[in-house]
This record gives sequence, structure tokens and C-alpha cells, in this order.
Amino acid sequence: MSDDDQNPEAKGYGQGYEYFALALAFVGAILGFGALGWLVDGWFGSRPLFAIIGAFVGGFGGFMNIYYRVGKDTARK
Repeated sequence: MSDDDQNPEAKGYGQGYEYFALALAFVGAILGFGALGWLVDGWFGSRPLFAIIGAFVGGFGGFMNIYYRVGKDTARK
């Protein structure tokens, strides 16, 4: 079935799930890099410096992922 033949409501749900996956990736990037920073803090004894830096790096990376994905989706239309 081509995209033109697909039910518009189903197409909307599919796109909604794609954006929900982006939101989960954003949260995962913040938590993942924050946890990595927490581990580095444990090795260097500098809590919470690297955990905060890691959370900001993860947030920036997650935001850029969303930014480029939405830009690609809007350019396609």
C-alpha cells in the first residue's frame, strides 16, 4: 500500500509514534550522558561536576537530534 492510499488518521498516528520515539531518545541521551558523567565523577571524586556536564551534553545532543529530524520532515513536505 502506498502512502497516498493510507488512511490519514493512521498516518498521523505513525508520525506521532516517530516523534514520541524522538522524545524518548532525548530523555535517554540526558540520562545516559548524565550517568556516564556520574561514573567519571566517582573515579575522580569530583561529584557532581561531570554528571552535570554530561546531562547538558546529552540534552544538547538530544535537542540537535530533534532539530535535524523535524527540519528533515518539514523539508520533505
